[in-house]
Amino acid sequence: MAQVERDAIKEAVKEALGEELQAFYVDREIHYQHHEFLKSWIAWSQQCKSVIMKTVMSGLVMALLGLIVLGFIFKVNLK
Repeated sequence: MAQVERDAIKEAVKEALGEELQAFYVDREIHYQHHEFLKSWIAWSQQCKSVIMKTVMSGLVMALLGLIVLGFIFKVNLK
């Protein structure tokens, strides 16, 4: 096979692949913006998780302290 034929075949395959893969093309800037959005979304969810966990733990500690105080009050009143 001559080099000219090989180059023609390569060019034809390149064009065919370009046409077929056009549906899967992703614009770089949009792709970068999506990653930035996801990065900010992950950071926000981590912050919310941290705030929620701190709130839940604070609530549990307050409930435990409240039960301890109630226990002392009822123990003193029962004597």
